[in-house]
Amino acid sequence: MLSRLWRVVAVVAVGVLGVSSSASAAPAGPSPAPKVITALYDSPKQSVSSLQKAPDQARVLAAYQILEGAKWLLRGRHLSRPGSVVGGLDLDGYCRSIGYAHSATPYPDQEVTGGAYTWDCVSGSGAQTPINMQAACNWQYRPQVTIAYPQDPNNSWSWVCLAPASGSYTDSATGVTVLSLTTATGDATLIISPGSNYLAVDDNGNSATVVQDSDGGGYMAYDGGSRGGVLAFVGW
Repeated sequence: MLSRLWRVVAVVAVGVLGVSSSASAAPAGPSPAPKVITALYDSPKQSVSSLQKAPDQARVLAAYQILEGAKWLLRGRHLSRPGSVVGGLDLDGYCRSIGYAHSATPYPDQEVTGGAYTWDCVSGSGAQTPINMQAACNWQYRPQVTIAYPQDPNNSWSWVCLAPASGSYTDSATGVTVLSLTTATGDATLIISPGSNYLAVDDNGNSATVVQDSDGGGYMAYDGGSRGGVLAFVGW
């Protein structure tokens, strides 16, 4: 059963990125920057649309492969910081713009592992769906190209939108590494922290997000214009 799941994931996640199904194998080489950003956007989109009825194992493996591919594709020169802050986020306003009543997190301004990734949009009936933070940055700051960035992955109130810089940045105090690629029309940023991995992509106004906690759980989301989707999964 696991081998069949792996073949499904290989088609969905690895085929789009063009990386090996072995986590230790390097790709032939990075594609030109716009193609990298497009591939990283297309991978969550294809996974969300293809794995809606798949077991959690397949969803977890797809997210893992997308994040591993991003590590190879986004490597670059070392930076002193990941970019400049454009501003914060109006999450209530964003949620209302896509038909929900408000935003919510169970850990407001608290330090808990992965607390930044606990935001949901909440409907009038109380239904919740994870917020695609990259889509929220696009909504608030378009036409400027920005990338969603949690300054502290363990604090829900730490989100800002960055004008990112291409390269690699590591915060020695927190152990967080940021890998970014920026072009004239899009950006992709991978944030690797001790408790979680987070990928945000802005592909010329289309957004994609992949979040995976240390236990394997998380979600993938995409938003292409007025249409999007979220695919959540539990851990290993």
